[in-house]
Amino acid sequence: MMVEPRSSATILALADLAELSARQLEDGQSIDDVIATLRQAAKAVRSVIVPAEEKLAAEAKPEDKDDAPAELENMSA
Repeated sequence: MMVEPRSSATILALADLAELSARQLEDGQSIDDVIATLRQAAKAVRSVIVPAEEKLAAEAKPEDKDDAPAELENMSA
């Protein structure tokens, strides 16, 4: 599992989402509506984050040892 970033932008986005949820409840929206909003937000984030993580993981996979650059092989000498 990947460690979540702790950037101030991430923290602020979570705070904004919490504030939005609180406002929705204060304005009389149903809990089901608030839950739906939270799930939509989660789905939107995952649609961006998951493909990006998959791309990074694919790029980080080591190639076959036969394909290793000669420079790396020479470093052990």
